[in-house]
Amino acid sequence: MSNYDAEKNVHVIVHGQKQLFETVKSRLGEIGMKTEKLVLADMNKPGNEGDLVAMLWPPMAPTEIVLSQIIDFNGTNGRGMGAWATVNQKELQRIPLN
Repeated sequence: MSNYDAEKNVHVIVHGQKQLFETVKSRLGEIGMKTEKLVLADMNKPGNEGDLVAMLWPPMAPTEIVLSQIIDFNGTNGRGMGAWATVNQKELQRIPLN
């Protein structure tokens, strides 16, 4: 695992495929992340600045987990949905799902 703050929450975006949450937890645990810090992302409340985001990619047939860090909440590009629409993220790593 790279130099990530292990005490930060990791918001997991599974694009409605909740059955894959345990797979993501297991995979991130294998690379040294604390699985108790992994939470399903909430559409109504994004994480905090500095928190991590683990998103399945691509949405419909995921093959990897994109790990990013929340930079700030000044986004205007509308890439996220719900409360995540203004979240700016910095991609840190891509991890194969299997």
